[in-house]
Amino acid sequence: MASFDQEKTEPGIFRPVQTKRASEAIFEQIRDLIIAEELKPGDRLPSERNMIEMFQRSRPTIREALRMLERAGYIRTITGSSGAVVLPPNDKSLENSFTDALSTGYISLEELAEYRAASEAVTAGWAAQRRTEDDIRAMERMLGQMAGCLADYERSTSLDQAFHGLIAQAAKNTVSVVFNSAFGKLNRTFVARRMEGMAPGERLEMNRRVHQMHETIFSAIKAGDAEAASAAMRVHLAAFREDLGP
Repeated sequence: MASFDQEKTEPGIFRPVQTKRASEAIFEQIRDLIIAEELKPGDRLPSERNMIEMFQRSRPTIREALRMLERAGYIRTITGSSGAVVLPPNDKSLENSFTDALSTGYISLEELAEYRAASEAVTAGWAAQRRTEDDIRAMERMLGQMAGCLADYERSTSLDQAFHGLIAQAAKNTVSVVFNSAFGKLNRTFVARRMEGMAPGERLEMNRRVHQMHETIFSAIKAGDAEAASAAMRVHLAAFREDLGP
């Protein structure tokens, strides 16, 4: 495991914080260094005592910043250790990165939807080629659960995310699983907000259409037809964009 090069970084990598929301400013400094890969997975952050000196802030402020980083999935605190450890990219940190990029306008919902449509179509094709019998049974169970709660839009939205997650798992590609999880959590929040303003009958009808498209995707995956699975996923995501926007 790499260690934090204190002599190299102490003069310039961190800056004293003079803002009222010091913990947030410290969080942003460390997060940006992780995203820029100046701090890499496995690197250790300085001890709390050293960070107090580097940032010129109190122990409670440093601890709050570290808690924020841990909740966001960027670091892991080890009890009894001299410093927290930087984590590899994961669905939690990716989700936060996407959220930050959306909130700042660096990427748009349209761009995110475009990329999701392309990546999930490929993932569905891989799932058709690589799925196991356990994958098929898991998707069948999920579709059964979804059929029983079409009138409950919150539950349906949650299961929709889970179904797409099962497809990613069936694709046997870790990158697909991680990205799908990050996209799915953002998508779940977006869909729930859009559906809140719809009439119950309108929501029910849309969930029925979604369920039918899920059945079509599943049938192609079960049959091992990669081309049909990819095409069905593209139809599904195009319909999603038409119904709810990006």
